[in-house]
This record gives sequence, structure tokens and C-alpha cells, in this order.
Amino acid sequence: MTTYRTDGMSRRGFLAGTASITALGMLGLGTAACGSSAGAGKTTARIGWVEPKTGRLAAAYKPIYVGARLALEDLKANGGLLGQAVQVMEEDDKGSPASQPAVAQRLIREEPTFVVGPTGSSQVLASVTALARAKLIQSAWGGAELLGDGDRFPYHYQLVYNTTQQARVAARFLHEVRGLRKIGIIVENSEFGTSIRDAVIATLRDSYSAKPVAVEVFEVDASDMTPFVRNLERAGVDGLGLFTGQPQATILILRAMAASDFHPVIVSHDLNYIEALGEFPRALLDGFFGTTYRGLTYTGEEEPSAEVRALVERIDKHPDTAGLGYSAVTSPYYDYMMLMAKVIEETKSLEPAKLKAALDQVDGYQGVRAKVSFTAKRHSGIADEDITVGTLMSAKEPQSLGGVLRRRADGM
Repeated sequence: MTTYRTDGMSRRGFLAGTASITALGMLGLGTAACGSSAGAGKTTARIGWVEPKTGRLAAAYKPIYVGARLALEDLKANGGLLGQAVQVMEEDDKGSPASQPAVAQRLIREEPTFVVGPTGSSQVLASVTALARAKLIQSAWGGAELLGDGDRFPYHYQLVYNTTQQARVAARFLHEVRGLRKIGIIVENSEFGTSIRDAVIATLRDSYSAKPVAVEVFEVDASDMTPFVRNLERAGVDGLGLFTGQPQATILILRAMAASDFHPVIVSHDLNYIEALGEFPRALLDGFFGTTYRGLTYTGEEEPSAEVRALVERIDKHPDTAGLGYSAVTSPYYDYMMLMAKVIEETKSLEPAKLKAALDQVDGYQGVRAKVSFTAKRHSGIADEDITVGTLMSAKEPQSLGGVLRRRADGM
């Protein structure tokens, strides 16, 4: 475990004049809260932080935590929480579900005020299950719908759209907007893959009286996608839901498609533009779309808010972004950290029960990506209207601000 503190003594000038300082002022952060009482005898906020520092996912997931690190900078610049510096306890989960019980045991001993991470639905499910007995407030990046069930996981808050919401948007785009009828699905073999596969199948059945013409499931470490792509092509797929959290898997799938000149319209889970995509024909890439947040898209008439643009500028400059700015800006962790700051300052407490009671009443909190609302039973906080579809190749447009934002797809 790595432990460090943020020094809450100074207000750094880099925030002056930016949208971030406006948002922080609205949250009431600052030294005025010094001396406020905190629950359970705690006077210093302690943040548990679960991130793969080693393992095959370490590099791909590092940008996902950039927003959380920027939030720590904002907290430091504004006097910490309750007038005290924030202590951060980092745990390496190696990107593995099997690591979560041991990580959870270490976190429980440290008694953090709240927990950031882990990332990936399989890891998240294992983590929230292990942490539930300790009643630790947590938000992790996992899209499986069950992770937003407040009855099952009363201390986990989902600040990402879930797989059912994602499936509805993807199916609507393929079936209604693009008018496609031979829809196929290809997913990774994971908790996320299973959840989104089942959700797409259910959406096609319930909303369109249809079913996919092909469903392919690959192992997350698969090195050759040719057999799966051939099955999709044989089925005559013209619209494809491609759902994986592994950029390398997307590249392998596209490589197999390019080799056989197979160019279906694709709706993906990931809209990162990486240099490896440059090897593929433009016809394939022009048909590549992905689900995303409406607030992170632009059109000919609409552009992202000043808050989004300010955060994107900071993301672009952060060394951990490493060309994956889209992962960084769509991550839930900046909004989660700033929401927790708001709740802690408003309740003047670090006691989990009081923080949970406040979180369960959050209604329309304006995050950078989208508004967030919870009830005691519904811990999936993103509304359907804040989810849309963006285009991959808009990453090359100047309006994307360095490849971070995306143009909204026509018809959405």
C-alpha cells in the first residue's frame, strides 16, 4: 500500500479564472470548515484508492485515474476537506478480480472515508462484495447494471451509465437511426461482456421484436479474432455491437475485418483513437461509433460547456493521460471525488452513515460529464437523456480538443 497526504495549506494560482475554481466555490470547499465535527472521531478524510499499478491492464487503465488526481489537486488548492489535508491510501489490485478480497481487507483495516475504484466490472463486483460488510462508501468504474442496485450494494454508487442504458442507446442507433436489421454482437468474456450482451439481446427483443443474427464471445486475452469475425460475416451482419474494455481487442477485431473487407456499422464501448487505428481503411473507421456522454460531444449547433473544456485542457497536460484522453474524460472519478467533497462539506461529517444518507438524496448534481441523481434504492446515477452516440473519426477534428471529445452521430 502506498500512502500519502495532500498539503492543504495553500491555494494554488493555477485554478484562478478557470471553471474548476467556480465549481469548487459552489461546493463550499475551503478553510472555513476548519473545526467542524466529524463522525466516528475522525478529523482527516482518508481516501482508499484501488488501481492496477502492475499487470497487463496497468498502462491502459492509468489514464482512467487522471480525473481523480486532478480532483486531488483541486482539493489541495482549496484547503482539503473539513479544513484538513486529505490522506490517500493507494492499493495495487493488478487489474484482477482475484486480488480484490486481499485489497479489501487492507482497506478495511485503514478505515477510509470513501473508496475510489477499482475499474472493470469483474473487478468491481468482487470489490464491492468484499467491502460491503465494512459499509465503506465506494464508486468504481463498472457498467454492469447490478452494480447500481442500492438494495444489493447499499454503499456503492455508480457514476457511469449501466449496461442496460448502453444497450438501449446502441440498439436504437443501429435499428432506428441507421435502419439496420442484421445486428450482431461481439463481447469479451467478463462480467461486463455478459451484462451488455444480455442487455442488447433483451433490448432487441423487447423494443423491436428482433434478435441478433450472431453472438460472439472471446476471451480477454485472445490473440486472434479471425474466427469470431468470420462467423459475423457469414451471418450477414450489417450492424455490430462491439463491447470490450480492452483497446488491443478492438484492434484485433478491426484487423480481422479489414483482412476480409468486412465493414459493418459498429457501435462500440470505447472511442479512444490510438495510432494503431491508422492501418485500417477509412471506410471501416468511418462506420465506427460508440456510446458516450452527451455533455462530452459537439454538433454544428452545440459545443461542450466551459467546465468540460477546462477539464479537457488539464487532462491533455497530465503526464498519465498518455494519448488516452477519451478514457480520462469519460472516467467517473473526477465527478465522484467532487461530489464526495460536496457531501462532506455540507454534512460537516466523515461518518459513512451520514454521508450515505446525503448521497441517497442527491438530485441533479451537475457533474462535468452529466447530472447525477441517486435514491436509496437506485444507485445508478446517470440519466438516459445524458447518453448518446459519438463518432470515432471526429477525434481528428479540431473541435475534439486534441482527440478527447467526440462529434455526436447524426440522428442522435
